[in-house]
Amino acid sequence: MKNTLILFTILAGIITSCTKDETADVSRLTSFPVITLNGNAEILAPFGSEYVDPGASAFAGDVSVTTMTSFGSGTYQGAAGVDTSVPDNYMVTYSAENSDGFDGTAIRNVWVANTGDLVNSIEGLYLADVQRAPDFTPSAQYSGLTYVLIWKTGDNTYEISHAVGGYYDFGRGYGPNYAARGSIITVNDIPSNDFTITQAIFPGFGNVADITEFTVNPIGRTIAFTGTANFGNGVFHVQLKQVQF
Repeated sequence: MKNTLILFTILAGIITSCTKDETADVSRLTSFPVITLNGNAEILAPFGSEYVDPGASAFAGDVSVTTMTSFGSGTYQGAAGVDTSVPDNYMVTYSAENSDGFDGTAIRNVWVANTGDLVNSIEGLYLADVQRAPDFTPSAQYSGLTYVLIWKTGDNTYEISHAVGGYYDFGRGYGPNYAARGSIITVNDIPSNDFTITQAIFPGFGNVADITEFTVNPIGRTIAFTGTANFGNGVFHVQLKQVQF
């Protein structure tokens, strides 16, 4: 598909019986900027590593145009840029403009996480499968959701980004404002699955959700729990699989 547009220009003027507008109905083509990322559109960056952005290139037709790069704040903890000392999801935006003022953009997702061993730490980046009440039927739409993030907030406390496993944020595509946020997990004893967990809230809905039956399997590198929200059919069975990187 060609990223071109025909521009029509009609120059207004005073037209009299003895004057002819020689520039009326002039048309030409313009090419929108097409941005190509260097490297992958999604990057997993280990905690504490050095992040060097691969950048991007842009062309408007056959003409190379300047690409501008901007770094947004982290989605969950709000650190600026891609800060590998702060686990989070960071968005890198690339933009370019052609000579006619038409622009194009492309986005890269960078995930920063610390990977715990699920014996001493439950930190990590997780793929999520979610089944919802009343029948809890598995669905491809809600399988392999990317990603649920768990990060450390204290000596024995952690926060989870999605108390219902990203059902609305990723599965339905509503965005992070519909992630059940704010649950703090206090680890009393991982081997015996002894946890104390605070309530989460959906910023977009205003509803709340509780996490129960939180179970860690260090051999399978998995976590399972039930997220229960205060609305109809609001029970979600969540399975998390830790991503190794």
